[in-house]
Amino acid sequence: MKCAEVRKFVRLYLDSELDAKHSFEVEQHLESCAECAGLFEAEKKFDERLGRFLRHGQMTRPFWKKIEALVAPRPFAKAKILWPLALAASLVIAAGTVLVARSRPLDLANAVEECHSAYVHQITTPEFSGAVPTKIAQQFGGRLDTAAFNYRPSEPGFTSSGARLCHVGGVPVALILGHCAETPVSMIVFRKSELDHFPQTKRKLESGDPIACSRSGRYQFAARFIDDHVVCIVGDRPRPVLEDLLKTLRRADG
Repeated sequence: MKCAEVRKFVRLYLDSELDAKHSFEVEQHLESCAECAGLFEAEKKFDERLGRFLRHGQMTRPFWKKIEALVAPRPFAKAKILWPLALAASLVIAAGTVLVARSRPLDLANAVEECHSAYVHQITTPEFSGAVPTKIAQQFGGRLDTAAFNYRPSEPGFTSSGARLCHVGGVPVALILGHCAETPVSMIVFRKSELDHFPQTKRKLESGDPIACSRSGRYQFAARFIDDHVVCIVGDRPRPVLEDLLKTLRRADG
């Protein structure tokens, strides 16, 4: 796949809406083309900034009233002085329109990438190992269970460092931190009933594919159903490696 063709797929790829064949071809190209990889990364960071901007609620009614006041018609004499403000306000409105138009539902692959990146950079560390402490279980609010913390791949190359309670897109999840061949790997587990928060991943998993895969930035992402849970694995490892980890999942209490 050539650069021009790959770049046509940038939005579909980042939104995890590209089919498996084309996703694989795009990923192969990105691994060998630094220019396209940089373009995709820049687009992804823009989406992240957009998401933070919209979630923080800057687009309030008072905000828009201030903008409208700046661009409202004024006497000619004052217009000479205020036209820079009006121009700036117009640009803000245009940018806001573009931002709102480009907002999309939160994608699970992008959301869990933030958790994993924090682990890789040692910002996030395990809270416990073994049984879930009572004080942590009390924070579930009926939306998670201790069983979510008991899944582990039986693949010999995986070692667990511990776990912690985390929230992804407002959903409580079991975050199991470990390594695969000395590479940091994060495993995220949550109840199936919470999958409505991530419609793109839900559509993939319910389409019949046993494992949904995609790429988020530099990390590979794979997810599957097991029992009453959704289990995801993310890391800087080849996709087949993550798929093998998911296929060997076992629950310690099962």
